[in-house]
Amino acid sequence: MNGMQWIGCAALILLLLPVLVLHWEGRAVTDRFYGLIALCGIGFAGLAHGVSGMAMAGAIGLACLALLSSAIAVLALRWRLLTGGHIKLLAAGATWLSVTGALLMLGLALALFLIAAVILRVRKAADPRPDMAGIAAIALLSAQFMA
Repeated sequence: MNGMQWIGCAALILLLLPVLVLHWEGRAVTDRFYGLIALCGIGFAGLAHGVSGMAMAGAIGLACLALLSSAIAVLALRWRLLTGGHIKLLAAGATWLSVTGALLMLGLALALFLIAAVILRVRKAADPRPDMAGIAAIALLSAQFMA
């Protein structure tokens, strides 16, 4: 990773902190935070790669939003696994990644979600849904560091 990528990782961590803290406190995260994450990701891509990087980052974010929204719409008929906030967080975070990084993030998020769901099911937790905001942040940052 070069210096610009380290600055991007640090900025992404700072942008994710309010989302995670608000979620853990049980307070609603406004769409402004997700929009800020997405706009900063697109802006950072513009600084690093120019106008073509901005277009690519925006396209990746929109593709992740469309993919997750359609998948959740199908799954919501049977299970209520993710909320709109989780989808927006993953899509906003995808603007910070490349295409392969976004796919890696989605794969990591799915794997971590399934592992956490199995552990919660075995422990017979009162709420069998894992903390998806934390899982999304871990997957996003892991993909950012791996890319």
